[in-house]
Parts: sequence; structure tokens; C-alpha cells
Amino acid sequence: MIIHWKSCKIQIRTTLIINDLTLKLKQGESIGIIGTNGSGKTVLAKALAGLISVIGEAESSVSSADAVYVSFQSEFSLKHGTSAYRQQRWNMPDYEVVPTVKELFENIQNKAELNVLIEKFAFEQHLNRMVISLSNGEQRKLELIKALAQKPRLLVIDNAFNGLDTSSRALLSAMIDQLVYNGQSLVLTGLKPDDFPSSINQFVLVQNKTATTITRNQLPNLYPNLHVDDKILLPHWETTLYEELISVKDLNLEMGGQTILKSINWTVKPGEKWVLSGGNGSGKTSLLNMIFADNPKAYASDISLFGKPKGSGESIWDIKEKIGFVSPEMHQYLPVRQKVNDVICSGFFGSEGLYKKPTSYQRNLAQQWLNTVGLGYISDKPFGELSASAQRMVLVLRALVKTPPLLMLDEPFQGLDINNIQKLKSLFDVIAAQTSCAMIFVSHFEHEIPSSFNLELRLKNGQVVFLGKRV
Repeated sequence: MIIHWKSCKIQIRTTLIINDLTLKLKQGESIGIIGTNGSGKTVLAKALAGLISVIGEAESSVSSADAVYVSFQSEFSLKHGTSAYRQQRWNMPDYEVVPTVKELFENIQNKAELNVLIEKFAFEQHLNRMVISLSNGEQRKLELIKALAQKPRLLVIDNAFNGLDTSSRALLSAMIDQLVYNGQSLVLTGLKPDDFPSSINQFVLVQNKTATTITRNQLPNLYPNLHVDDKILLPHWETTLYEELISVKDLNLEMGGQTILKSINWTVKPGEKWVLSGGNGSGKTSLLNMIFADNPKAYASDISLFGKPKGSGESIWDIKEKIGFVSPEMHQYLPVRQKVNDVICSGFFGSEGLYKKPTSYQRNLAQQWLNTVGLGYISDKPFGELSASAQRMVLVLRALVKTPPLLMLDEPFQGLDINNIQKLKSLFDVIAAQTSCAMIFVSHFEHEIPSSFNLELRLKNGQVVFLGKRV
């Protein structure tokens, strides 16, 4: 027996997360933890991995050294243990202290298994890249390779398919099926039955501060009341006066001797709704960062924003003032101790954290956006004490708060359940119908794309393979 808990509870500080918890996990067994956003899935997964204490009659033969926990989001540190900042991926002088993929793999003992995984995930081409330069999907693959290669006694993966494209999800699903067949003790978390490979048949349903052991056939419908809300009242949104928001001509980008983008030509006009698509590592995030002013190489490229060529006198803050930006990478750099209202207000200034005093009008606008999505009650809570899903919702509101002429939404729904996805899809469709805001949307899941998005730019290996109306 790996885990034997009886009448236990899990709490964070004084907040009760799960009560009267009874759970058994034998060596060689695998389970899925399922529930809606904020139910406590991640907390339970961390407890099983030995990262959070359980109160009560809790027996475990697994220590934190025997378990490997894979978070749903990557976190970077530099060679000296200090934290990285988001723009560091583009600043070449800082690369002396940023580890490469190969250096991260050096501590893994099972080289034969590691090499097999590197080949399966087609990761050979990334071995000499700095870790921080990887795309979100590539980072996710890196974490999975590291975890799988260690063959731990207990492997815990939080939202296993987050950030992965279709082929990578299929590959991981098949690998998990094989692990289960081979008797690997495995714990996966997910938001819906489709988040678990068919080999996972035993589940822990987490809801209303309880955890119930059930089979796949007993899984309930967790999202019975989905509906489209087209009566959302938006805060005042200025009409865009620009004739053209983005103009990219023959854009090329190389990093570390590798071609990231090649001969990109793209124009975005007010009111247009674009899907930016492509597999992991195709160049989507790199293109968005060239536009958003994070990559200094953009100033040597033929890019015009809001009618002005980049480098014609505008500052990075002039650009960010007109763009609302969401990305999975940005999430990890927001300050955990600042209040939610502060984090949202930081969107007015383009900073990852609030370092200027907002006006009372800006404070009120942040509160209006929280009320719009039904989260008005969290305004004064520390950002770090929210569930990961609530933090994601706040990240989206941070981009919307200044009602910009351009929204760039890089996987904005990552980690959100169907209810929250539908809520935000309705919100984006209302923005599309009632404003002249242009939007760019990135997702690996077709069901996440709002119905109003009718244009598509598709990338493959850094090149455009489709540009036009979505079919």
C-alpha cells in the first residue's frame, strides 16, 4: 500500500480544502482526480506527492523523494537558483546564467530511458537551446520528459495535456496507457473525462470539500447548466481610430542559430478576429512577442503597430498601452502577495505587478470587470491564495481592463473548466460584436475558439502555411 488515509482533511492555512478524506492507493494502481475549477484537485495531487501535509490518520510509504510531481505550468530558475524574468528569454547577455535543455537532463540517471523519450517527443533539436527560450508547449514536453525518465515510484501529473498540441496529446495518452499496463503508480488530474486516457478507470471526484472514490462509469455530468450569455454589459470601450493595427512584412527571426520565424507577412485591422494556429514550437508565441515589444529583435524588423513603424520613437510602454496580452508564461511572473485588484490594475501600466498608484476610476474599472465574470468577491484577496483557475481568470481581466484596441490571447483558457471557458467565450463574442477591438486567439483545442473568430494564420516550422478565412 502506497497511500492509506482515513478520515483525514487537507487545509491551506485556515482554509479547509477537503474534509473527511478516505483514500487508498496500492503499488501499481493509477487514479484520476476530477473536479471543476477551484474544487481542490491540485491540492489533493500535491498531498499525494508528499508536497502538502494531510491532517489525520494518514499512512504513506512514499516520500517526496519517491514521487515526482509535474505542475500544470512550468517555473524557471537560473543556474544560481535565482528567479528568471519573462523577457529574459530574449536578452542574449543573460544567457550565461540560463541553463540549456541538455544541462537540465544531466542529473537524470536513466540515460537510456531519457534518450528514448527525447526521440519520442522529437526533442533532439532543442537540446542546446536555453530552457527559457522554449515555447509554452515545448516547456510542457520538457517537464514530462524529465518526469517520465525518472520512473518514480509515484508519478503525479497535474492537467497532463495542458499546452500540448494534438499529436503530442495522442503520444502522451499512449505513453500513459503503457505506463498503467506496466504497473506504474500514476495520479492524473483533469477537468472532464476526456482529460484522462482510457486506461484510467478509477477516479476521485472532488467537489464541495469532499473526495469520493468512483469508477469511470459513475462519473457525473459536472457541467449541466452551460449557456451562452449575450447580454453581458461591457465597461465603456473606445472605438479604434487606427486604420491598421499590425503590419508585418517579410519577418524573420533566428535564436541560437535556429530559425524561429521565416518570411512572415501579416496585417491585422480593427475589428478583425484572428486564430493563430500551429503545433508546439511552430512560432506562434515568438510572433506574438515580436509584436508585443518583448523581443528587442523586433526593432530591426519591418513591423508597424498602430500606423507607426517600430523604432520610430515610441517606447515599449507606448506599445503595451494599446495591447492587452495574455499568455501562460505571464502567469508565473505575477506577484503572489499583491491583491487581485492590484494585479488587474497593473494591466493599465503594462507591468507584471502594480508599482504605480492607480486612480479611483481605474480601481473601479477593475472591480467592474471582476463583477462581469462573477468574481467581485475576490477583489481584496492576495493573488497567490487563489486557485490556479481563478488566477487565470484574473490574468484575462488584467488584459481587458484598459479596453485596448488590440487583444492578444495566447492560450487564455489553459487550465479552465468548461463553465469558465464558456463564460469567457461569451465575453469575447460580446466584445467582438460591440467594439472595434481586434483579437488574436491561440489554442490547441477547436472547442475553445469563440464563434466570432473567422480568420486564421497557421504556422508550421516558423512559416505561414495558411492565411485567410476559417473554414
